[in-house]
Amino acid sequence: MKSGNPEKKKIVKLMIGETTGITIIGISSHENDYRLVWAVNSALAFQFTRIENLVIFSPKLNCNLEFSRFIFTDEDKYLTYNLISNRCPDGFLFPEIKNLDYLVQITGELDPKHMVRIMKELKNVDIVSAAFRIDAKQLKDVDKKLH
Repeated sequence: MKSGNPEKKKIVKLMIGETTGITIIGISSHENDYRLVWAVNSALAFQFTRIENLVIFSPKLNCNLEFSRFIFTDEDKYLTYNLISNRCPDGFLFPEIKNLDYLVQITGELDPKHMVRIMKELKNVDIVSAAFRIDAKQLKDVDKKLH
C-alpha cells in the first residue's frame, strides 16, 4: 500500500450558458384546442400531445386560471414546441393580446428557414385565421407565465 498524498484527480466542469432562444407565435382560431392541435399536427407533421394545464393565479380575480397545454419535442432539430391557450372561461393568459387565441412557444435555436416554413404552414391551415411572430418583450410577466 502506498503512503503519502494520493493522486489528485483533475476536475473539469462543463459550463452551459443560455444558448437556446425562445420564439413565440400567436395564433387566432375560433376552434377548440383539440381541433387546432389535430390540424397543426396534420399540416406540420408534428405530434403534439396534451399535458397538464398551465395554472396561473390571478390576484385581480383572486382565483386560479387554467389554460390548456400541448407539447411536441423535435429531437432531430433540438426544439420543443408548447401550444398554449391564451383564453379560459375567466380570463386571458396575456390580456395585452386578447385577439390571439393560442400561443406556440418554441424553445431552442430556430433556423430562420424553418421559422418561415412553420409560419407558411400555419397560415395555410383552414381553421387558422392569423398567425404571426410575437416579441416576448411585449408580453407582461412572460418569464413567470411560460417558464
